[in-house]
Amino acid sequence: MVARRLSGAERLMAEAGVVALIAVLVAVFDFIPVGEVALGARLALWLAGFLAAWLVYLVLARVGIAVARLLGLADYWGHALAVPFVGLAVAYGVLGLVGGRAAMFGAQFSAVWVQALVVAAGFFALFFVLYARAEHAPKPAPMPEPVDSVARPDPPSPAPPVPGVAASALHQRLEPGFPAILALSAEDHYVRVIAETKSVLVLMPLTEAAALMPEGSGAQVHRSWWVATSAVTGQRRAGRDLHLVLAGGLTAPVSRSRIADLRALGWISP
Repeated sequence: MVARRLSGAERLMAEAGVVALIAVLVAVFDFIPVGEVALGARLALWLAGFLAAWLVYLVLARVGIAVARLLGLADYWGHALAVPFVGLAVAYGVLGLVGGRAAMFGAQFSAVWVQALVVAAGFFALFFVLYARAEHAPKPAPMPEPVDSVARPDPPSPAPPVPGVAASALHQRLEPGFPAILALSAEDHYVRVIAETKSVLVLMPLTEAAALMPEGSGAQVHRSWWVATSAVTGQRRAGRDLHLVLAGGLTAPVSRSRIADLRALGWISP
């Protein structure tokens, strides 16, 4: 089975679904005992609790990512930095609901915090593995073209230049050795940096990411797409919709308001 790349909205819905599924399993099998509580009440308790903890994590992860960048670390360390604080928020919330102020600052806190840390770390590890698998999922190999048995081979020609932008200020935000960038695509609060063989999500607006690319190396063709000039190999129309065809077969939508500018640049034929 090949993992499919998710959009930002699909990613949030998938995370919420996984969190809710685990909450149901915890409630049904009583993995975290809460005393003599009926199944219906356990379901409501853990569904609300796990989803609330997930929402808290989404907020704290943004802070963790900012701290990680300040320290010169990769973004996933920001998610890891958020884990203990998510556990802290969950522990205070659970104890406050169950026993009020006395329980929040009582002897039970240390045990509940440890349990919350284990759950938060488990979710972090689960999503880390899932996203790492999705980002590195193998692409299907292209079908080989038939070989003309009687045709003579052409004389060797110089290797064509590598499409995309091989060096930019944005590369400094990415892992070492990241390939030439073909395009940038906005996905909610993230930008997907797209190369011919891989892609990665970076937490920043599209305008900021495009500003980190060399001047004149590309153009914004749509409100959610920036494309490198050397990556464009053709165009494709479907009714009134126009898409640019990029190296590797990727397509990028073109806004109608940008068609005239791109035609002047020679990207689009009349």
